[in-house]
Amino acid sequence: MAQNYIVFTEKKTLHVGSYEHQSCEIVTDGVDFPSKKWWNHIHDQTNTALFFNMDFNSFKAKFKIIRAAGGIVRSNNSLLMIYRNAMWDLPKGWIEADEYPLQAALREVTEECGQMELVAESIIPITTYHLYSLKGEIVLKETHWFLMTAAPPIALVPQRKEGITEAAFKTYPEVDELMQQAYPMIRWIWDEISE
Repeated sequence: MAQNYIVFTEKKTLHVGSYEHQSCEIVTDGVDFPSKKWWNHIHDQTNTALFFNMDFNSFKAKFKIIRAAGGIVRSNNSLLMIYRNAMWDLPKGWIEADEYPLQAALREVTEECGQMELVAESIIPITTYHLYSLKGEIVLKETHWFLMTAAPPIALVPQRKEGITEAAFKTYPEVDELMQQAYPMIRWIWDEISE
């Protein structure tokens, strides 16, 4: 059965699979895939939605995989957001060798945002894929996002050593506005959970 996956970059949404999306610009794989030339080529496209005709497992095998986990934390009709590098984001981080994804997500939320009583709403995550350059190499980050709730008392303290200057619960109307200053992947997650 044909299946497509969405892979995000900071500014692009790449649909990887076997059937085209009408709104996407087609990007051929070419001999340079996944070189810096290919990376620059996809970012030179004017369309933000691109289609890459390739089996996802073959696509994934071309990259070093970074495993991460994060929290989609809600409390009293508000969503926990962090502000880092002039963008609104959700708390997340790399999964350590001895951790399960849910353990890593709970740890990362408290490390990046402060102490709070977190309860996972589901053990089945929303999984996203994100291509980025790390030390000159294009890597694929596979992030497992867990829906969580936070109960008072909540003492939010942004993890400044990670470049986080604000950690705050934002009302849903505020989140709608802040999505204009968020990465495509974060906007996609918000669309998925707010439907």
